[in-house]
Amino acid sequence: MAKPIDIVFLYEKALRELDVACVLKVMLEREGLSVAIIHQDHDYGEALQHYRPRLVVLPFCYQNRSNNIYLLRWRDAVFVNLTWEQFFYPGNQKAKTPRGDFPLRHVMHFAWSRDYLRLLADLGVPPARSFLSGNPALALYRQPYRSYFKSRTELAAAHGLNPERRWVFFPENYNWAFYDESMLRQMVADGQSQAEVDAMRAFATRSFEAAMDWCRQLVVDTDIELILRPRPATVPAQMRLRVEERTGPLPPRFHILQEETVREWILASDLIISSYSTSLIEAAVAGRPILMLEPLLLPQSLVQAWHHLVPRAREYPQLRQAVLAPMPQVAEPLASWAEGQLLSEGDPLSAMAHSLARLLRGETSPPPTATRASVTWGCPTGVPLLAWWGWKYLRSFVSQYKALSGIGHVPAADIVSDVAAKKTVAERCAHWKACLPP
Repeated sequence: MAKPIDIVFLYEKALRELDVACVLKVMLEREGLSVAIIHQDHDYGEALQHYRPRLVVLPFCYQNRSNNIYLLRWRDAVFVNLTWEQFFYPGNQKAKTPRGDFPLRHVMHFAWSRDYLRLLADLGVPPARSFLSGNPALALYRQPYRSYFKSRTELAAAHGLNPERRWVFFPENYNWAFYDESMLRQMVADGQSQAEVDAMRAFATRSFEAAMDWCRQLVVDTDIELILRPRPATVPAQMRLRVEERTGPLPPRFHILQEETVREWILASDLIISSYSTSLIEAAVAGRPILMLEPLLLPQSLVQAWHHLVPRAREYPQLRQAVLAPMPQVAEPLASWAEGQLLSEGDPLSAMAHSLARLLRGETSPPPTATRASVTWGCPTGVPLLAWWGWKYLRSFVSQYKALSGIGHVPAADIVSDVAAKKTVAERCAHWKACLPP
């Protein structure tokens, strides 16, 4: 029997989202609110059976089909969008822009910047349905939050690294080189042209191969520990296979590690290198030296507004020189830009917790309850909406039964660790309680 609960947080990628979700859970529970955290793609059977939330926090909400099973069954709840992707480039903006009746009319949105607020307003989202919070991931590099993360000594012991060597951390973001065909087809369906998709995939593949050549040579030429971290959606074994197909067997001190968060590695490392990844923004805010690898000129389809503030390596010797420099330069221009654009409103985490509590206390007006039409997508022409909604609703029960019984509910390889991470929520929250002031 489903029981009432104040808030359910849905998460997709544990390494990206769980720290923020657990901090907010601790803050909101101190306000007397009840909070559960569940994996959106694997725990829905349990969640729908056990919870009847007043408010649901989504990791993203781009279109009516996002998290559709929850929208069907929890339609009367207030939905809030954390919007974990707000850095756009021309090649992904169409796919990542909220559209459709449900995201634009029935959801509250958190915005990291005034630019994103303006985007929401231009799309038709009423100003009262968006909160300017700042970027919560960047807040974790500030005190008291940063004291939560493992030290360099702990990371070295856990992963066989020499703490006396210089650590070069490479959170890669060659996502287009790793998307499968179904993802590429979805990108086209969501508004990107086939030519754009093909060009970005080709660029990412060639850039990845060149960067791996550089990394292998760097480990041979210098006495460093190189930590290549695949993006959360890429299985480490798949990354190792792709790297070794290009470079041959990995030399010692070339590590491919996905354990721990980007934040822990950034705080512990001496130099952070990447492609066009927003991890470079995080490293700049953390006060770490950064370098963008650009063996191929970045096409306009992948250029973002902050890229001109980042030092670049367009040839291998520039990378080697940056690694060997006795005092690598911190990217102060990028850090200042991030502080002004993404952290100008104070503590984003406190702002988010305050906004969610105000919603539940009735101090902020929620959006109108979603209609059946807004959460029922894909209705064929000529089929009555009510009949289609009933069919979708029935299928959600069937899906829930399969999830609870274990029939065909084995997590895909790329989300196994995300699903398993739910078991660590209590431990994480206890650790966060000890780090946060009362």
